[in-house]
Parts: sequence; structure tokens; C-alpha cells
Amino acid sequence: MPILQPAVMTAVVRRLAQALALSAVWAAASVLPAQPSGSAKPKTTTPPPPPTPTQTQTQKLPDFTKAPTTFEGIFAERESRAVNVLGYLRCLEATVNALRAGALGAVERGWSLTCIKQNNEWRGIFGELTDTPPGIRVKVQFALRNPGPTPNSRRGIVVRDPVDTVLASGMARALLRGLSATTPGNGLGQFVPVTLTQKKFIEVWFVPSANTPERAVIGGDSLIQLTSDGMRELGHTASSPKMRVVSIPVGGSTYTLESSEVSAPLLTELMLAHLAIDVLPEVRVRTREYDAILTRSTRKWTFVKR
Repeated sequence: MPILQPAVMTAVVRRLAQALALSAVWAAASVLPAQPSGSAKPKTTTPPPPPTPTQTQTQKLPDFTKAPTTFEGIFAERESRAVNVLGYLRCLEATVNALRAGALGAVERGWSLTCIKQNNEWRGIFGELTDTPPGIRVKVQFALRNPGPTPNSRRGIVVRDPVDTVLASGMARALLRGLSATTPGNGLGQFVPVTLTQKKFIEVWFVPSANTPERAVIGGDSLIQLTSDGMRELGHTASSPKMRVVSIPVGGSTYTLESSEVSAPLLTELMLAHLAIDVLPEVRVRTREYDAILTRSTRKWTFVKR
């Protein structure tokens, strides 16, 4: 089953939104109730409640590493998230496509859908959430491992390989929290929650995913941070960058995106750059201080001080 190519993400997210809604319905029937609806607006983190008999040991706040302060450090953090967000979206889309094609067999109500990255491989997972460790019974795995038609694409196959069930449980529960939140958008585009795992916590990003290199919504980058088991919310972003629609004709040899940032580009701007590099041989993202240049031949970034 070929995964959708990065340059054709418009149709992806229309179907992806349906898949996420389907995931929420199925997950609601599991033993773990979805958290109450909330918004992705800033809020103060409250102390966790005492553990109940059915809970595992209460998670401590994550050991946050010092945030990078240099341009290169900030860029690397955002670039890594942009690549993983696109990987997650492609994994989820490929898994839903495989389900609809009948490649995954029978998927029952009460099973939750998520995607995780394990050993540099994306896997779509259907599983049944439980109230006992590790928190999920994995039912079906769809691994994206065989090379596809483009450097960033993979073909998926059903596998029974060992999988990190603790990670899968945390990511599935974090996705439930994202699905219950009020997402940004204001009619500009479809925003969807994407779960990313960090060293000791999980991030739920809300990103516009009906983007193409020709027309895209950027900005609005917003996130919720949760404990690594996906059970307890740690906080929200304090603010999010203003959303805007960009229309850039695709022609010639270079795709140039004017960033709204002073130094390092936004997560959503870097996502757009990776969509564009499969269409044109060179992409430039221009902030006020730097030109960040990505070439298709090397898939590496170089930087020029402006």
C-alpha cells in the first residue's frame, strides 16, 4: 500500500480528519474515558490529584532540558518536530487507507488508533486501551518500512514485530486529549492534533494539514504537554504565532517562503518547506536574520546570515 506523497497533502487531511474523528468514537468505547473538552489556550498547570487504586505511580514533572538559545539550536528543535509531524500524518493516512482497503482485517469498536516512531520506523497501531499496565493491548500494526516512490515515502505492511506498548498507550491517550480540545483555525484550514514523544513527556501539536506548496496556512503553532503516559496535562503554550495564508506559485527552480519570524522559522513554515522540496530542487525560508536553504539533492539545510 503506497503512502501518499508529501506534495499531495490536501486530500490527506480531509480524510485524516475523518480518521481522527473515527478514532475518537472508537476510543470513547474503551475503558479509558476521554478527558473533558478543553481549549488549546494558555492555562496554569495545577498539581496532580492523589493516585487512585487503579492508577499507576503518579508521574513526576518531566526533567526539562535547557531550551536552546542559539539560532542553530532552535532551528534544529523545530526542524526535528516538523519532520516528525509530517511523518506522523503520513503514517496515520497510510494506516487508514490500509484499513479501508481491507488490508488490516477486522477492526473492532473500542480500539484506538495512533502512530508511533520506533527505531526510526513509523507504525500505525490499532489497540484496546486497558486500565492495567502497560495500558494497551496492541491488535494490529501497520509498519511503513519498504521504500516508496519518493525519498520521504514508505510502503506499509502488516507486522507482528515487538512494539513499545507503553509508548503506544501514552500516545493513544495523548491523542484522545488532543481530540477533545478546541483547536485553532478560525476557518483558515483544518487543524488536527499530532502526538510527538519527547524524552520524558508527550507533546500534542495542533497543525494545519490541508496544505500544499501552492497554498498553505502557517502559524497558529499550538501545543499541549502531557506526562509520558498521556494521563496528566502539564500545560499549554503561552502564546501562538498569528495565522496567515500564503500563496506561492510553484515554478522555476527555487521555492521561497518569507517567514514571519526574526530568526528561526516556525514549525509550520518548516513543514511547508518539506512539502515543497519534493516539487522543486531548492527551498529557501527567509527570516529577517537568515536564509535557510534546503536542497533536494542533499536533503540538508544550509544557512546564510542576511
